[in-house]
Amino acid sequence: MKKGKKNKNSGVKEELFRSRKAKNGGSSSFDVLYQLSYMSVLAAAGAPRDRVFELSSQLDCGPAEHFKRVELTRSKLGYDYARVCHMVGESTEDMQMKSLLLRFSNSLISGESEATFLTREAEAQAKSFENEYSRKMESLKRWTDAYISLVLSAVLVVIIGSVSSMLWKMEPIVIFALAGICIVTTAGGVGLLYMMTPKELVILNLKEGGSREQKLVKKLAKVLIPVTVILDILILISGANFGLVLILTAALILPIGFVGAADEKKITKRDAEVGPFLRSLGGVCAAMGTTTKDALSRVGLDSVLALKAEVSRLHTRLLTGIRARLCWQKFKEETGSELTNRSVNMFYDAIEVGGDPEQAGYHASLFANRVAMLRATRKTTSDPFRWLCITMHAAVVALLVFIIEVISTFGDLVASAEKNMPNTAGTPAMTSFTSFNFSGLSLIHRFVVPLVLVFTVSDALAPSIVDGGSKYKFLYNLGITAAISGVALIFLPKISGMLFNSLKTS
Repeated sequence: MKKGKKNKNSGVKEELFRSRKAKNGGSSSFDVLYQLSYMSVLAAAGAPRDRVFELSSQLDCGPAEHFKRVELTRSKLGYDYARVCHMVGESTEDMQMKSLLLRFSNSLISGESEATFLTREAEAQAKSFENEYSRKMESLKRWTDAYISLVLSAVLVVIIGSVSSMLWKMEPIVIFALAGICIVTTAGGVGLLYMMTPKELVILNLKEGGSREQKLVKKLAKVLIPVTVILDILILISGANFGLVLILTAALILPIGFVGAADEKKITKRDAEVGPFLRSLGGVCAAMGTTTKDALSRVGLDSVLALKAEVSRLHTRLLTGIRARLCWQKFKEETGSELTNRSVNMFYDAIEVGGDPEQAGYHASLFANRVAMLRATRKTTSDPFRWLCITMHAAVVALLVFIIEVISTFGDLVASAEKNMPNTAGTPAMTSFTSFNFSGLSLIHRFVVPLVLVFTVSDALAPSIVDGGSKYKFLYNLGITAAISGVALIFLPKISGMLFNSLKTS
């Protein structure tokens, strides 16, 4: 009988602790900070241990997966939390969570309260998160400068190759190599920026719902993106100038990106105010000894202008008798902010388990303010870099298109002059006086559009990566860079032609 029970438990253990690489990937510092902050608030509120683990396992973040396994193991095997934390910690491949769970197990075995341990770990993780964020931002400042240098170097390589093709014959493989170096260098710069930027969630990820702007941008994207693709294909089939494709693309996707960028600006303002709002609400609840529904009428909305409309609607719903959890859920959706979502979760769940509202509001606001201030420092780097990228893109594309167009036009004139010269015996050919590589110039001219397209995408993607946040912000930047590239491809060749026509007439 014991043997059968042992085999059954062994089978359960094997099922529970089988390697799950897809789910047990490395947890981000932002998610770990949220997980520990949430658990520490619940524990400090006096929630029972099983309730702390149960609610923590229901969070929508990576580390919650490990606490789901803790809850599942305890319910299946009936072990205490100290032993289960040790078992789950030993089986996970995420080193950060492994260390946390093993420390938690040792703390529970020693008899230390979970509130003391979680508060200490949350404070340590907050300092670690701030230090990591600050280090990445310092490094990011240098990498943004490096990206600008890489793009300028890539353009310089192509321009030098174009001039060199006038002087001596270049094999096609060399021209392909120059274009390849340009593309790889630019893509490498974007990749380096992606690796160095802090990873965090800004926009609330919902399939349905969200703020008013998020609902609108989803509707626009469903309509305008397919229309853009279809119209671009039709223009390409018709053989029109590729610049028209870029201008049309910019005109159609720019409204999507503009709404997305406007939504993020509002979210940034809301994130700066959600901390003071929760702290004030918790203080009023504690001072009056009442619920959040009654306390909301005493909170001055003039101090939270960015959240004024959302808080007013929250108060109205609570007064109509709708369930409080549903009202707060709708409030989080309307803000459209992931930071507000997580801060309100900490505050509301702590109060729901009977915690002190003043302490719940204080700890939730501490979490929100810390993240909001770090994001504000990020803006001091990302905003100037964005406008620098757009300005640089205009200069780079104009320089690339104009120089190659001038060289190609001049080469065509020389070739035409050589062809029209009378073939008189004893007269030296035009090639005796020039060393133009007309085939090389023609090949380089064909690479103009692909290179412009690469710069258009990379110069829109780089500032979007550095700034983080809404994915639709990329469409906003792409609309601007595509419009610049389209204008350059349409008008600069005409300006080049007008230049040589004026030389002919003079």
